[in-house]
Amino acid sequence: MSFLDNPFIIVTLIGLSTGLGALPVFFKKKFDKDSLDLGMGFSAGIMLVASFISLIIPGIESGILLFGKVNGLLTVTFGIVIGYFFIIGIHNLTPHLHFHKAVDMKLEKNLSRMTLIMLAICLHNIPEGLTVGVGLASDDKSQGLALSFGIALQNMPEGLVVAIGLISEGSSKSRAFQFALLSGLVEPIAAILGYYSLQFSNMLLPFSLGFAGGAMLFVICQEIFPELFRKGHEKKASCGVVSGIITMFALSYLL
Repeated sequence: MSFLDNPFIIVTLIGLSTGLGALPVFFKKKFDKDSLDLGMGFSAGIMLVASFISLIIPGIESGILLFGKVNGLLTVTFGIVIGYFFIIGIHNLTPHLHFHKAVDMKLEKNLSRMTLIMLAICLHNIPEGLTVGVGLASDDKSQGLALSFGIALQNMPEGLVVAIGLISEGSSKSRAFQFALLSGLVEPIAAILGYYSLQFSNMLLPFSLGFAGGAMLFVICQEIFPELFRKGHEKKASCGVVSGIITMFALSYLL
């Protein structure tokens, strides 16, 4: 059996890709903001396309087959709403720090900035992991594989941003790399939960795909886009988004 047929190997490699993306901190002293925004835009573009062509649209298709057109669409819509608000709930209950926006909660005053940065990226990675797990458990194996490759690719610039953020707060390069690597290991845990959520019944598939899509859309709209389009970096960020969109479409239709 190929390693591509083993979901546990796939989700582990996806988690490790965040650490792989952080490796450049050892070889370059300074990264300009334009380059970082290009990378994060790339991540957002991949996630945006993945939300629809790998999650929401397949969810609607399976929902229609299982429950009929109206009920299938309502099931996926319900999943999107629940997934979106589920992540909002976690987001609001957990103190964390954005890299560029103002802080979110009063609780953050009692925690170090490094801890808050780590919490932020771990929160960010939960819906990505759920998405991969649900995608791999679905009937469309090619879409699940394309989604996995896409998430692994977009994890790399995220890992670099995490490491640079920690270094800017006084962390050593080695420690920043270790934390970036550890933050990515949240994804395999969430992916396993997503994967096994569909092992009980295929009737859960439309809702689960919608749930993962809604959670992913929250990360894009609430966490990434507001931080990208600011301070005159819109052109590079937009180039990154378009590049990510093209890459995810290519993965989806070539695999």
